[in-house]
Amino acid sequence: MSLRFSESKGKAKADMRACFLLFLFLSSVPAFADGWTFINGRFPDGKVTVLKLTKSQKAFLGLVRRCHTDNRKTPFLFRLSREQSTVLKHEAGFSPDRFAIFESYRGDTGVDIEINVINRFSESEFEIPHQLLTRNDKAHDWEVNTMGWLPNPLSKATPSDIKPGSCPR
Repeated sequence: MSLRFSESKGKAKADMRACFLLFLFLSSVPAFADGWTFINGRFPDGKVTVLKLTKSQKAFLGLVRRCHTDNRKTPFLFRLSREQSTVLKHEAGFSPDRFAIFESYRGDTGVDIEINVINRFSESEFEIPHQLLTRNDKAHDWEVNTMGWLPNPLSKATPSDIKPGSCPR
């Protein structure tokens, strides 16, 4: 009797391990379904445009990092300078007005938004993946009608609004 019990106990352990591994595998599948994972802090595939951050863009990224805490409000806050927009238009064919911000430089491991994103990969540079570029009208429709994001007061922040320790309202 004890032999049978230990055999069934061993089978139960093996079944439990198999169930656990199956659960682990199935629970990780959605994690790979959406978004892009960075490889060495950069977009892994496709053409990107690499640009240098301006001094005011660096300050604005600090403001966003400090003040964007309400996920009900749009993350599409980053704007290119006129010169940067011209470069992107030349390389990709068009340049959207606003971008969502990700910073592998600060520890982000990938992006979970697949429309108009930048990745800051160093202190002074960022990249824009061409395959995620979306025209303004489609991006705005997705932002408002699909995601339901509200306007963000940070989108109207000017360099004079960027003060250490404070957030625009």
